[in-house]
Amino acid sequence: MKYDLQGSTMQMLSVQLAQGESIYSESGRLVYMSDNVKMDTKAKGGIWAGIKRKFAGESFFLTNFSSEHGTGIIGFGSEFPGKIIPLSLQQGQEIIAQKDAFLMAEQSVTMDATFTKKIGAGLLGGEGLILIKVKGPGLVFFNVGGEISEVKLTQNQKIRVDTSNLAMFDAGVEYSVERVKGVRNMIWGGEGLFLATCTGPGRVWVQSLPVAELAAKLAEYMPARGGRHAGGSLAAGVMLGSMMRR
Repeated sequence: MKYDLQGSTMQMLSVQLAQGESIYSESGRLVYMSDNVKMDTKAKGGIWAGIKRKFAGESFFLTNFSSEHGTGIIGFGSEFPGKIIPLSLQQGQEIIAQKDAFLMAEQSVTMDATFTKKIGAGLLGGEGLILIKVKGPGLVFFNVGGEISEVKLTQNQKIRVDTSNLAMFDAGVEYSVERVKGVRNMIWGGEGLFLATCTGPGRVWVQSLPVAELAAKLAEYMPARGGRHAGGSLAAGVMLGSMMRR
């Protein structure tokens, strides 16, 4: 399988499949495909696996794509302004990701929902009790909001991240949630009451624009019932258009 990433803010992923090769993706992410590609949508892993994916913010059904003859071409698009991240996983290597981050993967990669290890982290961590777990070997692609920064942690090294900005991390990274210290920080700091603490070793991917924050900001400019704030709706459109052109 070969791939090419195009664009900057609203990226496109173009994949080339040799005859007999197959991949699967989140439903609804297809942009185009050549006429020699076969598409088959089904509940991969069975009904229970589909239900767990639904709770994790993914679709119940996944879509398989395979090239029946010759080289097949498939295009996938971003769901929101952000980055598409390719990762090549080794045998048994696991990544934990936020809800709705999965885009597509080779058939050798398994994708499932997973519970956070600590109930408190799930309830207070901003992403809920259920996250996404993918396991290698194979190539997998994620879609996250805004720009992305990869932080490599050494043994016992820690970073604290705004809970909504934590996009992904290696399964070996310890994840917990701690209350922000200081009354003034909690009340006037503007960062919420809790921060996610990630302890190495392992990699952590931090996103600059959580989709929920983008939606909340745009909602401030949307017209209310009865047609009020129509000018704000125009401003929201201009702001989003400007972000997409960067």
